[in-house]
Amino acid sequence: MRSALFATCLLSLGSFLWLAAGCQTTQPGATDTLGVYSTHIDGAPDQVTSAAQKACNDMKLLDVNSTGTKVDGKVTARTAQGSDVAINIEQAGENVSKVTIQVGVTGDETVSKQLVDRIRNHLAWFGL
Repeated sequence: MRSALFATCLLSLGSFLWLAAGCQTTQPGATDTLGVYSTHIDGAPDQVTSAAQKACNDMKLLDVNSTGTKVDGKVTARTAQGSDVAINIEQAGENVSKVTIQVGVTGDETVSKQLVDRIRNHLAWFGL
């Protein structure tokens, strides 16, 4: 009886920790929680915003709009199926930006990862 109670407690604790941690990707520094993909990218927010706009254009997303400053930025677009794409950029340190991507209501990790890869490729032109 005692070992069954112990096993139940361990199982409950493990389930709680798994739920509390959220879903983690295998990419260091990147998380996908509740449909929002988040990562840190080397580059100032204005450079990352410009690279994010170019990434959306590369992927032929529709209605691409971009606004940005030295401390933050935002890029919005739509997929061919009509899903909204929102890329938010915030300063996370000196020459480091936190990028969060939301594709549609529930998120799309594949599209988000493609955008991050293309953003990093465009930043390579800046020497970052």
